[in-house]
Amino acid sequence: MKIELILAEESDIITNLFQYYIYDMSEYVKFSPNSDGTFTVDESTIQLNTYWTRSDHFPYLIMVDDEIAGFSLLRKFPFNKDYFDIGQFFVLRKFKNLGIGREAFKLSVNKHPGKWITRVLPNNDGAYIFWEKVISEFATDSPEVKKESYMGKEMIYFYYNI
Repeated sequence: MKIELILAEESDIITNLFQYYIYDMSEYVKFSPNSDGTFTVDESTIQLNTYWTRSDHFPYLIMVDDEIAGFSLLRKFPFNKDYFDIGQFFVLRKFKNLGIGREAFKLSVNKHPGKWITRVLPNNDGAYIFWEKVISEFATDSPEVKKESYMGKEMIYFYYNI
């Protein structure tokens, strides 16, 4: 199985995939579908468009054997430019529990070595377990874990170095 990250030159594919990400996240943040049954990006909070307009944002597609498997949206953390941040990270359900998320994380952080932040919603136990495991595996030191606020929501922050 060939897993790779491809820089997304245009926003269409990630924007289309984003409704599945929002749907998955609705379990934790109670998003509701639009009246037409779709989930759309709220640009006032996600600012997805910045991944194609700012030089410190890096939108990647996760590919498995040339098939789209998800995305990894990386950026300089807006509140502390010393850190890279995993803005959003998503693996389609078809590809879960196959080691693809682990490899996509490794590829993501290795493209941008340095200080990193990864944020997790406190009630998203599956994501917490995943991030704790892969960060501990690839970080050069033990991650520091803190509860902090991000845009008015309490989140768990992992601080680490790659």
